[in-house]
Amino acid sequence: MIERGIKMTDKKSYLINTLIIITIGGLSLYFSVGKEIKNVAKSVLKAKPLWLLWLAFIMLLYYIMDGLLTKLFAKRYKKDYSLRQGFVNGLIGTLFSDLTPSSSGGQFAQVYLFNHQGIPPTSASGILLMCFISYQIVMVLFTAVIMLLQLSYFMHEGLDVTMMALVGFAINFIVTSALILGALSKSFQNFLIKHVIFFLSKIRIVKNYDATRFKIEDYFTSFRAELKKLFQHKNLLFKACLINTIKLTIMYSTPFFACKALSINVHASQFLNFLALASIINLINTFLPIPGASGGSEGCYMILFNFLGHVNTTSSMMLWRFFSFYFGLILSFIVFLTSKEMKQKRAPER
Repeated sequence: MIERGIKMTDKKSYLINTLIIITIGGLSLYFSVGKEIKNVAKSVLKAKPLWLLWLAFIMLLYYIMDGLLTKLFAKRYKKDYSLRQGFVNGLIGTLFSDLTPSSSGGQFAQVYLFNHQGIPPTSASGILLMCFISYQIVMVLFTAVIMLLQLSYFMHEGLDVTMMALVGFAINFIVTSALILGALSKSFQNFLIKHVIFFLSKIRIVKNYDATRFKIEDYFTSFRAELKKLFQHKNLLFKACLINTIKLTIMYSTPFFACKALSINVHASQFLNFLALASIINLINTFLPIPGASGGSEGCYMILFNFLGHVNTTSSMMLWRFFSFYFGLILSFIVFLTSKEMKQKRAPER
């Protein structure tokens, strides 16, 4: 079924989503640059090659860490699962997540690929769920620590920055807490289904109450099982959290190194400030339905980093966006075209 579903996927939708990403990204860039296009182009063209190589290196390391996380959980189901397989699987997930609204296609493509790597869909779903759980826990805790350390900085930067940080963090904290509470407590799960989802169905936000109820119950059952496995294997959980911490540190550091590449006057003492601001963009991007969060990402960056000056903000935004998004998109597309993983023998159904 999975293989047939992948083959039947409308290729036009991916082409349309790619065009949406390019169009919205281009328009965001156009409105950001304004009359300063010559100065911005001049600044980007003078970027220091060594810093550009450093950005490429750390982003490659990011995707290797992602592959390592996939391997960590996959080895519980297939002992000889390799880092290369995890690397390819992670990049395939990146490609389809970037090309679909709300990153909806990434996990579907990964389950399909897992099946060709010798791991059946039921186990693959568990792997991806454990990756998701560990990532959400680390993201919320990591962001909370950074925001507490930089609380005075956020307050100093004004109401816009403070509100973006609070709203983004609050939404992610509530969603993550609800998922964990729903998994740990069946009474809380029932409360969500019988009251929250029922209310949403009455105001027509949820269209089909019964179908949604069954879907949520099934999801919480799986979530509860995988969460239990994670807490039972504390060494596995620790390793996963460490890998995710490295991943987030790399991703959040790209604006700082983009400024370094452009010879913008930033100091090591500002590194945590940059991490904190970049974390806000990631929090907000989680809920943007546009493929690749195009438009929203660029807009958030322009608001949060406007203290750099218009030309510097726009120039660094271009480098940041390329390495944090388009670099992975290009790399994953190359892997998708050249990898033989999709043609390997499928795993037996269980």
